[in-house]
Amino acid sequence: MDWLSPAKFNHFSQIKTIYVVIIVFPAQTDGYGRILTGPNSPRILPSVSTKSDILHLLQREPLTVVQLCKHLAVTRNAVIVQLKQLESEGLVRRSKIRPPNTVGKPPIVFEAAPGSEDVTSTAYQVLLTQLLATLKGRYDADELGDVLEQTGRQLAQRAGLAAPVDFDSGLRAAMAAADALGASTEAVAEDGGVMVRNFTCPVGSVVREEQCVCRAMAGFFSEATGRPATEQCLREDRLICQYFIEQIPTA
Repeated sequence: MDWLSPAKFNHFSQIKTIYVVIIVFPAQTDGYGRILTGPNSPRILPSVSTKSDILHLLQREPLTVVQLCKHLAVTRNAVIVQLKQLESEGLVRRSKIRPPNTVGKPPIVFEAAPGSEDVTSTAYQVLLTQLLATLKGRYDADELGDVLEQTGRQLAQRAGLAAPVDFDSGLRAAMAAADALGASTEAVAEDGGVMVRNFTCPVGSVVREEQCVCRAMAGFFSEATGRPATEQCLREDRLICQYFIEQIPTA
């Protein structure tokens, strides 16, 4: 059994060791395009190859693909994939700026598109909550409720939902508009009208603090359907928005 001799066995062990090293350190990048520092120090650089990281850099200044690669320590392909997605979403555009000291065809420069700052804006709910708290100190409950209801009606008007052709089309359009803002609505026929339920309130954190906000959505559905609407939201456990839209009796 020569193949079990010490010499053969040692030779086989060396080959096995080399094979293991190749498996442990197969390449210079990981599956996300992040550059590894090398087998002597197998530390991965911080995970900064996301779309948001690229967008944050471009919001500061226009950059080329090469410059983005240097900033993020990622491969060219990883950056290009993310840039294509950002372009398709309308968050990034190709700049008309020509990089200085370029010879031949200049590289493409990318920049954040107008309105891209809205993606990272998270202060709306905090600001709205504080605004309502301030208004509650200046108006009584009925006055503030009227203001919010009028706000909801104006939202429907600006969205082109006022004066619907008929109730059904107006209700469908209003529900679609609410769903586009993060709601998840359904309509259930009940005695005397229709109950619109929403299981994911787009302004849930504000409603928990200031329940009067629901008056605005009631005004929204009323304006969009042409019928009176009142809020009957459930707030004891999970927030479930409910807006009862009255059915107008036919003559």
